[in-house]
Amino acid sequence: MKAPKVSVVIPTYEAGATIARCLSSVQNQSYSPVEIIIVDNFSDDTTTTIAKAFGAKVARRKSTPGLARNVGIANSAGKYVFFVDSDQILSRCVVEECVTKCEKENAGMVRVPELFIGEGFWGSCSAEWKNCYVKVEQRFGADGNILSGEPRFFSKELVVRIGMFNAALLWGEDYDLYQRLRKMNVKEVSCQSMLCHCEPTSLKGIMARNLRYGESMPTFMNHSKKQIFQRVMRHSLLTWGEILSELGENPGIALGCSILLGMKAFAMMAGLLANLA
Repeated sequence: MKAPKVSVVIPTYEAGATIARCLSSVQNQSYSPVEIIIVDNFSDDTTTTIAKAFGAKVARRKSTPGLARNVGIANSAGKYVFFVDSDQILSRCVVEECVTKCEKENAGMVRVPELFIGEGFWGSCSAEWKNCYVKVEQRFGADGNILSGEPRFFSKELVVRIGMFNAALLWGEDYDLYQRLRKMNVKEVSCQSMLCHCEPTSLKGIMARNLRYGESMPTFMNHSKKQIFQRVMRHSLLTWGEILSELGENPGIALGCSILLGMKAFAMMAGLLANLA
């Protein structure tokens, strides 16, 4: 029986510094056939040149994150779609394991564990923060009062049937899709193979991301009718406690993570208030 094709969809913008490592990890997968679809938000750097050199399909479109993923789906030929960020690096067997789980266990979506990595002081602090954030999710996620990660690998047919991503959302579009698929009782599984997520190395990059999240949060809250902001803050405070308990022997990183918490909270609040003004 012919192996089902997997479409790896990667939204990009000014990703020239990271996209080559990402695409190399996709090309190096133990599984075939895999196609790569880049949906680029009109980058001015080398993003699309690098993507074409790796043989990726490139669609240039001014878009929100959800719309970019929908464009990728519309241009895909795979039975499965795998949504990857341009700053992520896939382990060699992750696609193969996801396909095997879907085919053998009749699953419609697969969670892929992430390990966050960072270079330099602030990149290391950000990575430590994210890794502890994941630990908190694993420990307290069952109570429903914090955010949880979402699957990245899906049956395309199910994603299309549910109406794909909400293109109006600038943040939380993946969480929104996941919740709708759960309401359809789509079977969800997890794989062991992981991907690495490269964190920004500068405070400017970290703060710009959180400012964008804050600006986007009111739209998501109005759409979903969920008080996401309170969940984010509770998750963040639990993560801070996890960091303080783990990093007693590395006070520099613990201090850096504490500073990041304050700055992220400020950036998100600034974005939130700017949107509400």
